[in-house]
Amino acid sequence: MRSTPLLLASLLLLASAPALAQTPPVAEPVRIDDSDKDGVPDVPPGQKEAPPCNPNQMEACADNCPHDPNPSQDDSDGDGRGNACDFCPEHAAKDGEHADSDGDEVGDECDNCPDYNPRDESGEQSPCPEPETRPGKTRPDPKLRVQRLQFFIRPLALGYRYQGSWAGSTGLGLHLGGSLGEWRFDEQGTALRMPEWYWSAGVYGDSVNIFAAEHLGPYAALDWRPMGWAPYARSGWRHFKFGMGTHLLWSQRVEGVENRPLHLGVGPRVGFLDILSVMPFAQFDLANGRAFSWGGMLVFDFKILQDLGVPLAK
Repeated sequence: MRSTPLLLASLLLLASAPALAQTPPVAEPVRIDDSDKDGVPDVPPGQKEAPPCNPNQMEACADNCPHDPNPSQDDSDGDGRGNACDFCPEHAAKDGEHADSDGDEVGDECDNCPDYNPRDESGEQSPCPEPETRPGKTRPDPKLRVQRLQFFIRPLALGYRYQGSWAGSTGLGLHLGGSLGEWRFDEQGTALRMPEWYWSAGVYGDSVNIFAAEHLGPYAALDWRPMGWAPYARSGWRHFKFGMGTHLLWSQRVEGVENRPLHLGVGPRVGFLDILSVMPFAQFDLANGRAFSWGGMLVFDFKILQDLGVPLAK
């Protein structure tokens, strides 16, 4: 009976020997979480946090929209929240969040309506509903929903090819400009909504004594900025306006021409930041058999009166 404990110990040792001889288990691969399956990890493997990704940094960074597929990681305002999940992709969020008073997932900084009107699949907001009579839903101050009218002094440089020679001038244009849509401002005067169509019209002369100008006549333009098209409104192209311009100018007398030329010109016009615009044109001399010529115009904008009767846009 005294040998019983020794026998039991021997049996236990023999039973555990195969387990002790086994090879240690191989470590499992590090799990990579990618909630939205866009190929960008929620956080880099083995890390609990990391800076947000952006198109210029795609390594050792965290998905800037972990629940919305966005493999390019575009972040227009650089606030660390990707365009795919940013309520206002063109306005940097304050304290990491955009205020959204009406709960339509459009941040207050870029919401075109105080009531609930979410974006559709194309990224455009639905029309603003009529405000309902309930607490917190009041019609905006009508003074903040206005048209805009501006006055400009515009230095112009004009050049054109006429009967085998170059002609042209530099001078000043006095123009009035406005929009064909509605502007909307907040109480601080920041523009929250801008129209798509703009017009300008005025007179141009290339002499201090305008009645003695060698080039004198009216000039007009109609420009378009497709703000309602989400890819345009979120890209660098939003700084450009595209349209058409026209002019009707008495020009300097050209040698061999019986009458002083009266040029009717038209062409595409591209404006940048409301500062500079370029207009190549084709024109016809209405006073001399509709002779054809071509050229270009460079226009700078200087606003004498920022606005007439509306808040100053920031």
